[in-house]
Amino acid sequence: MAAYYGDKKYEGQETIVVAMDIGTTNTAVSFTHLCPGSRPQGKMVAHWPGQANWSGAAKIPSIVSYINGVAKAYGNEAQQDFEGNHSEVAYWFKLHLHPTTMLKLSDSQGFEIPALPVNTTIEGVYTDLMRYLMKNTQRVFQMVTPDGEEIWSRLRDAIVIVLAIPNGWAIAEQAILSRAAIKASLVTEENAGHLLHFVAEAEASVHYALAKQEGQWLKRNTVFAVIDCGGSTIDTTVYRCVSTDPLRLKEACPSECVQAGGIFINREVEKLLKEKLRDSAFDDPEIMRIMMSAFEKELKPTFDGITEEYSFRFGSIKDDDSSLGIAKGRITLLDRELKPAFDLVIEKMIASCFHILVEQKTKYLILVGGFAESPYMQNVLWKRLAQHEIAPIMGVDYAKKAAAEGAIIAHIKQFVVARVVKATIGGCVRESYNKKLHRERKHLARLYPE
Repeated sequence: MAAYYGDKKYEGQETIVVAMDIGTTNTAVSFTHLCPGSRPQGKMVAHWPGQANWSGAAKIPSIVSYINGVAKAYGNEAQQDFEGNHSEVAYWFKLHLHPTTMLKLSDSQGFEIPALPVNTTIEGVYTDLMRYLMKNTQRVFQMVTPDGEEIWSRLRDAIVIVLAIPNGWAIAEQAILSRAAIKASLVTEENAGHLLHFVAEAEASVHYALAKQEGQWLKRNTVFAVIDCGGSTIDTTVYRCVSTDPLRLKEACPSECVQAGGIFINREVEKLLKEKLRDSAFDDPEIMRIMMSAFEKELKPTFDGITEEYSFRFGSIKDDDSSLGIAKGRITLLDRELKPAFDLVIEKMIASCFHILVEQKTKYLILVGGFAESPYMQNVLWKRLAQHEIAPIMGVDYAKKAAAEGAIIAHIKQFVVARVVKATIGGCVRESYNKKLHRERKHLARLYPE
């Protein structure tokens, strides 16, 4: 289990912090036991039920299966239900929370958000999943921490919960998650105000990226951006480095969030396959689910747009139809068929972020998130960046859920000392600036105000 270690000893009150990143397609959890006199150590929950091997992965599918409105299975254990009967499985449910401000009419046309199972609500799905995540976090914490059972029991009622959310989510979305966290017994109504925190996925990701980066590229006044390419949203945040020792960052402008990401590529490829296989022996919902699962695992992460043909395995050696490009259980798709699906998402990302990258004279760009591992997307994006003399920073582990681990690092390090508000309420005030008064009130500044 890979861990992040803080560079200074913790001096506050002993506590446990649990960070959850519930993504559109994948979910991850990290935690830390903050103990006075010890260096903070962040760990990922990596031993989930239903995983094929003991080493385990940090991510699980963001799916919950139901029977008559009652949760039956989660994550890996719900995968079989997902492949069998979609109607009883909550998947891509994060889309139900996306506010209309993140969506243009043209973006939504032709994209149908999967319905929730009967007798369930979006708040209820989050409640069920949060409860499951907390239960397994407790199990892993007690397993990897000396005297873990005693420590968890002693600190349980004061555990700090950090939820990573898209840049575009505001009060309404946070309220739903807050109620879900209370119903899942992560916090109570009485202590939610100071134990439940929210952090933007992009902000969590920048903490993760900088903690994992090596090199001397980041200097005082350097302007850089972090683009978090997730399953359903792409978040862009531009930062200015105001200090390197200690490291302190300020948002250079309001962040951007657009509804785009990996699942939109899946939908376009699904349309392509349905049209290609229409009225054939392979025109079957079950075969389509198997194909899309194979595309997600085998071809989507490796597609680079360089060769003319790409293939992936979906069936047995008996599956053959040369007219459809199917041979021995593998289907072949042409480069010109696949590129439009990827370009649709990439162009939305570029339209969302490039104007602020250019306006802020951004020098470097860090790419994180599941879709960030796409070689084709990287090739297209790097060419666009070069036109504006923006250099990519490589070396981030795309396989990780950066926001989950980054949320813990953000709680420990707090690199970001100032953010830019997206809206203001009130009138214009022209009070004279008093430097002495501001210095005297420095102790009142709070990164996470109650």
